Amino acid sequence: MSSAPQQKAPAGEWTPTENPKATVVPGQMRSDREEIPEPFTKADADKAETMEARISMSRLTAGCQVYWPSPFEVCGAIKDKYNSLGGPSSFLLWPTSAELTNPGNTGKRTQFLNGPIYWSVAGGAHPVVNSFLNRWGVHGYEAGWLGYPTTDEIVHADGIGRRQEFQGGAIYVSLPNAIGSAVGGAIRDKWNTLGAETPGSLLGYPISDEIPLPDGQGRMNRFERGVIYWHPTHGAHAVSGTILLRWESAGYEAGSYGYPTADAVQTDGIWFAQQFQNGSLNGTIVINNELYYPLISATNVTGGPTAKQDGDNIPGENYDSRLIPCMDYEVTGDTLLAAFKVRDRSAIVTITCERFRTHMAPNPAVAQGHFDNYPPTRSEWYNFLGCTFYTLNGEDFTNTAPANFGRQRGNIHSGVKSVTVVNKTTSQFVTGWAGDNEFSTEWSGCVQGLPVLWQ
Repeated sequence: MSSAPQQKAPAGEWTPTENPKATVVPGQMRSDREEIPEPFTKADADKAETMEARISMSRLTAGCQVYWPSPFEVCGAIKDKYNSLGGPSSFLLWPTSAELTNPGNTGKRTQFLNGPIYWSVAGGAHPVVNSFLNRWGVHGYEAGWLGYPTTDEIVHADGIGRRQEFQGGAIYVSLPNAIGSAVGGAIRDKWNTLGAETPGSLLGYPISDEIPLPDGQGRMNRFERGVIYWHPTHGAHAVSGTILLRWESAGYEAGSYGYPTADAVQTDGIWFAQQFQNGSLNGTIVINNELYYPLISATNVTGGPTAKQDGDNIPGENYDSRLIPCMDYEVTGDTLLAAFKVRDRSAIVTITCERFRTHMAPNPAVAQGHFDNYPPTRSEWYNFLGCTFYTLNGEDFTNTAPANFGRQRGNIHSGVKSVTVVNKTTSQFVTGWAGDNEFSTEWSGCVQGLPVLWQ
């Protein structure tokens, strides 16, 4: 998540110089006995040693310290923070400046090889490094709207991201957004009410800074799975899923609908309505926490199949062109491949690897399958998921065995018909097809004219 490579940490623990020389004595200095780490020179090291020896009682009282071979004092609260992190043995390494007073006399800072420590009365002393330092700099450092840091970096339990708090907001850095994004004010407050970045939240991590809008009134932030728009009259509201797609096609806040004036409200099953300044839009909102919105995480399926290990991602939710569902993973047949929320049904419909292999693959030992290629291409896989989602939320299909229920839909854009069959007891996917016969492969036609959010 760093924006630039750090200097390497010193080998072992740093220690102060024993019996430092107050003046340079050729052949008897610490630099004559030990290797001098880069980027310091012998002259730097010898000066640092004499500073260690000659530091006055007044400087000691002020709480200053010198760290050989760096010829700079570190003082006060910045020194205390630096020592608590491990001094030169920490990720910051050695100081490269004396203590500096920030513009406006609002605080102080000391530069180190891998970043500074900033101090202010309001926030205390905290290092700011890597992507956090770069993003903070974009917004004017302590003189900008973020102000001074109030915490060190905070590592999130999800293993994906971290954040650092500032007076005016926070900077978030994550695997989806290594350069970091700043979030604050009413937009961050709304985001927090939606679960912020936590697993299973509506929007996930931020992927943009707060952006002022062209009309000079509103502001917005982009997130992994949607946006939050703020207007001084209407407040902050999230927009996601197919509602966001339709709002986007209408021109966002500059289009016919204007700004959102309320959050999306559930109307029926997975379907939502959201009010804007000039009308209402209907659709779905994001309900998963991975690549595409029809799916939900296996950890949210009570009593359902689980991934190969607790906490592992589901293959179907992390599909990559190099990884084919159920084929390039050492997984068992009951491993969950995909999960769907279905209109008017409380149970979540699941597809396992076994069901996918035996009902979708052209395996002569089983039956003719429904894909032109198996393993399917990335495009075929996504089209299949989209077709299954829309079909499951279509009309009842009565031509099923008593143990199953089915849904069907006809696509007015392509003329392709689709059917999905699910077991009533287990809510497990049985089979599905698109087209006029059960062995059709027209998954692309099935989703034609419909939003496909995973592209």
